[in-house]
Amino acid sequence: MSASPPVWQPSGDVLRAARERIKPYILITPLLRAEMLDRGGLRVLLKAESLQRTGSFKVRGAFNALMQLAPEQRAKGVITYSSGNHGQALGLAAFNLGWAERGSPYPCTVVMPEDANPLKVERTRAMGCEIVAAGHSTEERKLKAVELAERTGQAVIPSYDHPNIIAGQGTLGLEIMDQWMGLPTRTRRLRFVAGPVGGGGLMAGAASGLRVRGFPGPIYGVEPERADDTRQSLEKGERVTIPQPDTVCDGLRSVTPGALTFPILQRCEVQLRTVTEAQVKETVVMLAREMKLVVEPSGAVAVAAWLFGQLEPIAEQAAEAADVVLILSGGNIDPKLLGEWSGTG
Repeated sequence: MSASPPVWQPSGDVLRAARERIKPYILITPLLRAEMLDRGGLRVLLKAESLQRTGSFKVRGAFNALMQLAPEQRAKGVITYSSGNHGQALGLAAFNLGWAERGSPYPCTVVMPEDANPLKVERTRAMGCEIVAAGHSTEERKLKAVELAERTGQAVIPSYDHPNIIAGQGTLGLEIMDQWMGLPTRTRRLRFVAGPVGGGGLMAGAASGLRVRGFPGPIYGVEPERADDTRQSLEKGERVTIPQPDTVCDGLRSVTPGALTFPILQRCEVQLRTVTEAQVKETVVMLAREMKLVVEPSGAVAVAAWLFGQLEPIAEQAAEAADVVLILSGGNIDPKLLGEWSGTG
C-alpha cells in the first residue's frame, strides 16, 4: 500500500516572512471587546477583519501571492474567480503594486458569478478590474478563468487553494495571538478561536498561525447549514462534494474543501459547526444595531454560532475566566439587504 502524500502546511518561517512582506499594504485590524456577548465567565473578543482594506481578510493572501510572482508575470497580469472579496483584494494588490513598481496598475481580471452581490461587483470594478460573468458555481468560474488565462498569459490566483494565499491568511493567526497577549485586561487563558469556513483558506491559514504560536485550544470553523461541505468532509475523513448551495452567505458557497486547505484543517484539528440562515440574518442585524459593526453574512457566522450555542454548551458560569476570539471575516454587505433584514428597508 502506497504511503499518503505529505501534508503541506505553512511553517513558522513562511508565515513570518509573509507577515513582513505584506506589512506595508494591510491594516492591523482591532481585536475588539464585546461585553454584550460575554456569558458564563467567558469574555468575547472580535477580530474585526471587516474593517480591513477592501472590507475583508482577503487582502492578506492577495498581496502575498502577487508579490511572489516574477516581475514579468506581474506585468502580464493576474486573473481569478471570486464571488467578490478575493477579486477586490487582488484588484487592490494589482493596483498598488503596479503603481509602485511601474507607474500604472497591473492588469487584473475577475470572473464573478452571474448573480454576484451588486455591491461587490461595483467595488471590484472600482479597483480597475475587468469583470467577466460566468455561471453560478465556483467550478464554472474556475473553468472560465483558466480558459481566459491560456489566451492572455495572465497568472491564475485562486481565492483559497494556493500556498501563498494560505500563508497570507495565516498572518491573521499570528496577529490574533500577538494582540491577545498584549491586552492589558486579558485573562490568563484563551479558551478558543472561531471563524468562517468556505473553501478553507482563512481557517487553514489562521489555524496554522495559531498552532505555530503555541495555541493548544479548540479552533472552530463555522459554515451555513446549507453549505456544510467541510463538516461532511471532516466527518467522513475525506473531501466530499455537495450540490451548489443556496445561502445568503455568498462567500461560503463552496461545494468541496480545497485540496490544500482540507488536510491542514485536519492536522490543526479544526472542528466544524453550522448555523441556519435565520441565525445568520439575526446576527448581522444585531452586530449593526448593537455594536455598530457592518458585517456581511459570511463574516458573521462565527458570532452566530456563539450566540446560538453551537460552539460550546451554554453554561451559567465557566470553570475559570477565559477569553474567546470570534473572527469577523468581511463587511461587504448590500445596505439594502441589511435594511430589509432589520425591518427598515
